[in-house]
Amino acid sequence: MSAVARKKTPKVRLSIKTALSRRLREIRQELFGEHGGPEMARRLNLPARTWYNYETGVTVPAEVLLAFIELTAASPTYLTTGEGPRFGGRSADPHALELSPIELIRRGLEKLERERSRPGGEAPSPREEEEFQSVPVFDAEELGGPRPDPSRAIGRVLAYRHWLPNPSATIAVRVEDDAMSPILPAGSVAAIDRADVAPEDLRGKIVAARKDGALLIRWLDLGGRHAILRPNHAGPFSPLVSVVLDEAPADFLVGRVVWSWSRFIED
Repeated sequence: MSAVARKKTPKVRLSIKTALSRRLREIRQELFGEHGGPEMARRLNLPARTWYNYETGVTVPAEVLLAFIELTAASPTYLTTGEGPRFGGRSADPHALELSPIELIRRGLEKLERERSRPGGEAPSPREEEEFQSVPVFDAEELGGPRPDPSRAIGRVLAYRHWLPNPSATIAVRVEDDAMSPILPAGSVAAIDRADVAPEDLRGKIVAARKDGALLIRWLDLGGRHAILRPNHAGPFSPLVSVVLDEAPADFLVGRVVWSWSRFIED
């Protein structure tokens, strides 16, 4: 009997891993969309290929699973058993019952930012000045031209320097439409690395691009001579946009979106 049990154990473990990977994928799709794997990987500080391996049954390290739960508010019970609500901790706060998972995550991020705020306008310590970068925030229309006027910034956000590959070349913009929802819903603030503008390097990444004087935040796909600016979900107000690379202005790509916030502090 024990021999039979031993033979079944690998199949049971495989079944558990398969079920876990399926639930990870379901939650990722609900929060970040069908093509949101790279964004999930970025937020977990993982290569996109590694994340997709986890979604297809590769064993997920405990630290990654814990980071996933912290980021998404996913229920550990649901992830391991498939029972109960997908998102845990919602019954502890009656007001949270009225919030969507995305709003719960956003509220958590806003709470964290408030906890980091310094009362009384105290100056940051030397250590904080080394750790953080102040990034100016602009309205989208201000980035329709090649260089934004620093005096027209509408606010600033503090970002960890390690979030920003090129801190001195990074600016931020307030997202005005829902084309990239739920990854970047309207009202979000997206940090843009203006030093990263090579189309081949940006394939499959979220970028900021200029088209007919307007700033678009979209996924970038490449096909032959064309750059395809793709919303997270296409609609009548957020269609696919095709740009002929040979005919586009040299600065039509503003840069790569490297981080995002759900709120910002006015000056």
